[in-house]
Amino acid sequence: MEQLNQLYDANVAESFFSIEETSQDIGHGIKLGHKQIMTHSELHKFILKLLTTIDLPKLAKLYFQQLQSSLPLSELKIQFEDNCITEGKGVENAHMKSLNCEHFDSSVAVVDYAFTHPLSLTDWQILQQMHVNFCYPLKNALEHHKIKQCAMKDVLTSLGNRASYNETMGRLESQSQRHYQPFGLLVLDMDNFKQVNDTHGHLEGDEVLVACGQTIIQSLRESDFSFRLGGDEFCCLLPEADEQTSNLIAERIRGAIQSNLLLQSHNISCSIGSATFQKQDSQIGIFSRADQALYAAKEAGKNCIRAA
Repeated sequence: MEQLNQLYDANVAESFFSIEETSQDIGHGIKLGHKQIMTHSELHKFILKLLTTIDLPKLAKLYFQQLQSSLPLSELKIQFEDNCITEGKGVENAHMKSLNCEHFDSSVAVVDYAFTHPLSLTDWQILQQMHVNFCYPLKNALEHHKIKQCAMKDVLTSLGNRASYNETMGRLESQSQRHYQPFGLLVLDMDNFKQVNDTHGHLEGDEVLVACGQTIIQSLRESDFSFRLGGDEFCCLLPEADEQTSNLIAERIRGAIQSNLLLQSHNISCSIGSATFQKQDSQIGIFSRADQALYAAKEAGKNCIRAA
């Protein structure tokens, strides 16, 4: 039990239901009042199901489904670092419970539970029992998620890298074809960047690239995605954006790049090619059109936008 208490929220006033009690009567339910707490066999199956995945969103969904089969749960939120994963849908006047997942006296996540009505004593004990056993696979999934996120980021700018672009593009393509929703793709190239490296060296060039990346991020909507594909080439994926919306965002980026003081000092601007995902389109097709539009923007004198 000492190991379990490392992951248990010590601020919870009610006593924790000991898993050891179930071992006294394996295969037979232990009852409080008229409701049966999880048996050792049920708990074992529950833990095995949680161990079937290390993917964080999948684990959260699986845990939510398992909880719903035993408790009046309407919504589950897992908060970690600056992120949050949500399953289910909140209801008015929900009854909330928040429990920490701790590792070596340090909180790795907070799990918020929203219930449709107050928990009975037995429900509360079941929740604690399931929560403690969830914290083990959750910790592993969080580590996996962190490593995966690092692998999906461009080290210099912290934007997504090409692998992240491919994954996001695939997801948007699938959603677009399923729900017939357009999305936009912007391909950007920094004008006059080569002269920065040639004149001032790569350290200064790196500072310019970081400034470009941050300026792009600040110009996007919260739902948009930005990537560095390599060198001074960037791109953005814009969910649920038609041609007009894509062009408005592209102009916002172009203007912000032109107005940045560091980039101004190096005469850096950007050319942008814009394309919108169409019915029966493909990932290669939309990128090819955006890339051709970028080439047209370069041919038109740079620091401008062209749409395909």
